[in-house]
Amino acid sequence: MPESAGKLGEKGILRTGVVLAGAYANKVRRTLFAQLSQKIRSGELNVKEVAEAAGELNTLLYEAFVKHLALSKGDFVRIEIPYTLENGKIVWDFSNLKVRAFREIGPEVVASAIKEALKSRKDVESRFFQKTE
Repeated sequence: MPESAGKLGEKGILRTGVVLAGAYANKVRRTLFAQLSQKIRSGELNVKEVAEAAGELNTLLYEAFVKHLALSKGDFVRIEIPYTLENGKIVWDFSNLKVRAFREIGPEVVASAIKEALKSRKDVESRFFQKTE
């Protein structure tokens, strides 16, 4: 590994975009490897270090998503976390971790809401047309 690998505290931010909660771990890993691919190819970072850093973050997120938030695989999350490269290691800035979670609403709840909205619309239309006749 080159002597200067990450010594300057190079910074980055991992952002997953909106992803199914059941697929967040793969997205975190793939995004991190994509962001750091040039550093891996040049030998500045070790593949094993990148995989371990992704695993560390995914373990924490699993604990939060499954044990504390009880998210289902069909819910959505968006993850953003800054990191620094220091001496060939990825150091997560957990104090600035941002996670947004979006719960899935069952299809029967959505269908019921749409049915009610259509009913309200018909009621408004019928009152409007009665007044104009």
